[in-house]
Amino acid sequence: MKLSNISSKTKVRHKTDINRTLSQMPLSSRRVLFMAIAQLDSKRLIKKGQVFRIYASEYAKIAKLEVNTAYEQLKSAALDLQKQLIGIPKDQLLPPIPRIGDRPWVRPVGTGIRMLNITEHCDYEEGDGFVDIGFSRQMEPYICMIEGNYTTQVLLSSARLRDTNASNLYQLIRQKIGEKKERFFDIGVDEFKDELGLFTVSNKEKKYSYSLFKDLNKFVIKKSIDTITSTTEIKTLTVEIIERKRRKATRLRFKYQVDEQMKFDGF
Repeated sequence: MKLSNISSKTKVRHKTDINRTLSQMPLSSRRVLFMAIAQLDSKRLIKKGQVFRIYASEYAKIAKLEVNTAYEQLKSAALDLQKQLIGIPKDQLLPPIPRIGDRPWVRPVGTGIRMLNITEHCDYEEGDGFVDIGFSRQMEPYICMIEGNYTTQVLLSSARLRDTNASNLYQLIRQKIGEKKERFFDIGVDEFKDELGLFTVSNKEKKYSYSLFKDLNKFVIKKSIDTITSTTEIKTLTVEIIERKRRKATRLRFKYQVDEQMKFDGF
């Protein structure tokens, strides 16, 4: 599909395995990545050497941004994507999709993390204002020939969210919808923070942000809910505490409705 042909119903599909990597990416890089993925058929293999092009004018229309801003974000996103890695535990690593002439794939030994490049190359043409993206062979199993355990996001929704926490919560909701949790899901507070990337790691020790739930709720959840319901097809989104331990909130329930017929400005 060409970006000029997308509609309010155009979706982006990717393996859920890479969601936590996506949640840590800059929003502009994620937008460009999704605009490239939107052009491929997730049920078919990418053609050898296939390139996906995104023009600044298309980026601006889809993300609902000024063209000058689109030029700036497109260039920075191309630079970021070329060095962006996804981390997959070796025992969960998907084999490359085989092509004629490939040697048999051997799963790497060990229990560590394999770091994979998302792109083979990113070309930015400043004068013409476009980016060309070629995906790496290692990335292919996570975006094409997909069967099971995937997340589907509406392209216009994901591209128009301008807050990282809101974007990550939207992705989490779409993941749960893919798991057939179409009206609500329950999640531990720490797991929620993991999914949204609300932590830091120092000397191999993870430290979660927002130790007080009232701060998490005020600065992350409520703001994200307002942004998501005003921007995307996810409507009447609410959250409630369903478990406490020693008076501390430990488990949440998110409830929502989806407006599958939502129309986006310009489409």
